[in-house]
Amino acid sequence: MRRLLLMLIIISFAVWGMTSCKPGLLPTEEAGKPKVTLDRVEVQSYFPWADLPARTPMVLGFVFNIENPSGYNIRLENFKFAISFEAAPGKDIEIAIPTYYDQLYFPPKTKNQYRVVSVLDSMTMNLTLLVAQAPKIQALNLKPADVIKNWYATIGDFKFGIKVGEGQATFSTEKGDIIVPFEGKFPRK
Repeated sequence: MRRLLLMLIIISFAVWGMTSCKPGLLPTEEAGKPKVTLDRVEVQSYFPWADLPARTPMVLGFVFNIENPSGYNIRLENFKFAISFEAAPGKDIEIAIPTYYDQLYFPPKTKNQYRVVSVLDSMTMNLTLLVAQAPKIQALNLKPADVIKNWYATIGDFKFGIKVGEGQATFSTEKGDIIVPFEGKFPRK
């Protein structure tokens, strides 16, 4: 009898524990999940090139479309992605990973734009290419200073591809948290 009573108590606690908690992360394949797409990249601010080791900033604006097809409000909690520039045709090199913690609400059945401004620096890019991305640069037989100078010289015309990869947007909803992966390229070809 005691054994049966103990089993009933354990089962009731297990059922109570599973039903009373807020659900964890919802699968991203669920219907009504938010959609994040890269709309465009804009040059927000540009400074004349100065040879390394001088620091030259480049400020880019990444404009994303965020669509909420569900019937309830969603709140953006966390937004991050990797910025990659094309160093050679078809060969992208990651140069930065911006992360933003803006808390924005998106009403049901709407599509809004979200602008992320990222300040890049020629010295930081150079260090990234010399250390973290050194194997890729060596495999392509490129010189980091020449690659960076080319990026600065041609950014106004977008003569090289800019890739947004490994993107992750975290939304909170009344039904739980949702993580939405995204990626995109600009200019579109």
